[in-house]
Amino acid sequence: MNLLKNFWNDEAGLVMSAELVMLGTVGVLGATVGLSAASTAINDEMVEFSQAIRSLDQSYHIQGHKSCRAWTASSSYRQQDVAVSLADLCGQIEAAEEKVDSRSNLKRQAPPKSKELRKKMEAKKKKNKAKKKKNEA
Repeated sequence: MNLLKNFWNDEAGLVMSAELVMLGTVGVLGATVGLSAASTAINDEMVEFSQAIRSLDQSYHIQGHKSCRAWTASSSYRQQDVAVSLADLCGQIEAAEEKVDSRSNLKRQAPPKSKELRKKMEAKKKKNKAKKKKNEA
């Protein structure tokens, strides 16, 4: 019990704990900024790498061969220009973004009012009754 009383009255560690909190805060902030910078640098490198890979020309042409009794067909592939394929890709991305925007706009609309819901429910009931009458007949 005496040991607990000594710990309670001891103020020597007060400055030490405040310093520790300050160092911990600075450390966490520094780590956050460092990770953010690393993330940005990695993303920039990946973009540059993908552009370098895309700029490689994969076009080829293999001449066919004919001899007395055998032949092989020729083969070729011409890669689309980089500017054209990037424009096509950007068009696809814009179309996808438009779809996402249109779906999010649907979610943002106000919910129907109770009068509108009643009308819709009554219309459904009438349709169901008409179907039942047709099935019975």
